[in-house]
Amino acid sequence: MTLLQTARDFWAQRTSRERLMLQGLAIVLGALLFWYGVLTPLNTARAWARDERLAAAADLAAVKTLARAGTTRAAQPDGRGLAGVVDTAAAASGITIERRREEGDGRLTVWITAVQPRILMQWIDGLRTTHGVSVVGLTADKADDRSLTVEVSFERAGS
Repeated sequence: MTLLQTARDFWAQRTSRERLMLQGLAIVLGALLFWYGVLTPLNTARAWARDERLAAAADLAAVKTLARAGTTRAAQPDGRGLAGVVDTAAAASGITIERRREEGDGRLTVWITAVQPRILMQWIDGLRTTHGVSVVGLTADKADDRSLTVEVSFERAGS
């Protein structure tokens, strides 16, 4: 005897009142599975996405604030070139520069393959406030592990 035939026999042996009760139970179980198996995970995912969006908006506001705060302290005369200052500050911040290109107009462009947004902003702010180095261009793409792939162009303030 197959499982399907066993189920049919079981159903046939039930009275109409028992069948009605089992149908009601099936409806309640289906509703519970839908609620806890579909709606609750979707609501959790929606709340997580909202929190991530708010965190990203806060990061964007911080970046815009840094961009608007164009004032810099006077550059510390240390005799190093722009590349030396950027490299030293990157190493101190734990940032690995993958590639760099020095432009003829005194600009330096660097490529970083993986950096956390907060570390990047602290590094850029430190360069601006301590060494008088300005960001003249920045392109960032999100990597898989919540880090960024970044291309940044720098120049000395007043250049």
